[in-house]
Amino acid sequence: MLKKMEMNWMSTEMKMRGLRIFGVLLAFLLLLGVSMVLLNNVVATPASPRQVQIRGWISNLSAAGLTSERQAAQTQLEAAGEEAVPALVTALHSDNVNIRANAADVLGYIASTRATNALIQTLGTDPASAVRANAARALGGIQDAAAWAALERASVLDTSPQVRTNANDALASIQDALVQRAGRDVSQVNLATAAPNSPNTLYLASGRDLLISHDKGATWQTLTQVLPSVVASMAVNPTNENIIYAGTHSQGMYLSTDGGKTWQSLTRNFSNEAIGQSTVTAITVDPTNPMRVVMAHGIRIGDTGSEFFPLGILFSNDGGKTWGNVMDLEQGQYVTRLQIQKGNVYALTNDKVLVANFQ
Repeated sequence: MLKKMEMNWMSTEMKMRGLRIFGVLLAFLLLLGVSMVLLNNVVATPASPRQVQIRGWISNLSAAGLTSERQAAQTQLEAAGEEAVPALVTALHSDNVNIRANAADVLGYIASTRATNALIQTLGTDPASAVRANAARALGGIQDAAAWAALERASVLDTSPQVRTNANDALASIQDALVQRAGRDVSQVNLATAAPNSPNTLYLASGRDLLISHDKGATWQTLTQVLPSVVASMAVNPTNENIIYAGTHSQGMYLSTDGGKTWQSLTRNFSNEAIGQSTVTAITVDPTNPMRVVMAHGIRIGDTGSEFFPLGILFSNDGGKTWGNVMDLEQGQYVTRLQIQKGNVYALTNDKVLVANFQ
């Protein structure tokens, strides 16, 4: 009986050993197969002389200063145009900070929308402010509305004043391009904005007309004379592009729940003084809580309303029905953009960013 048990144990052990050997052999064969596929691909698609040439120019972007070699490389890459875009996008991940910064710069001159997503990632994640600044400027050169939300975030949240400035300039450049595509004069359009999670959906405020595009600005629908007044600020709900908040120059704040066709006043909900002169200079909606709205407001006085007195930044947790105070504003603190991140409100005013906590 004992001998039979020993034989059974030995049989089981041999089976287990065989399975282990089989597993190791299978893993080796799989690894060998993958290696062969990769090797075949490398052999089948060697770098062309043109690709080698483009990579050589990119390697010459490593100088911090504008050397003659770097300038020549930039000129050649810009002339190569679309052909150089894939290699330049790859260069955005280089270990050399100068190559990353200069590659972003060249991509802005080439102005290919194929680089938009890579530049958005660089703007949001690169540790070097010089690289982020060039990425922001490049996105302004490309004028792709898909970068709108990322540029708005960078224009307020980036720690570098230069990045914030370049992001604001890029937004202005994209707005001008959208206005031209819509067939309007730049001087007749107050502002542009994009639906945060629907980058194809864009809005232009022109006087009391609201222009809407659902294809990134290729075509536009005009809702004539629907806006309650001249608009100073606008924000779109991150989960419903038909919910729009508009801040006016002299009549406070309004809400539309039908994509801009009709509007209802929210001014009475946050101010009982200076009705008719209340100005909302900036609005944002919390990307993690679409019912939380933050806005900066003040009043205009005088016959022409030329004097502006900032009052404060308010928040609502119920979509604008009721409001609480986030912070008071002092004279000269004209807020142009707002962002919400991790329970904090960030307000861009002139060249400074004010920060306050909801709690």
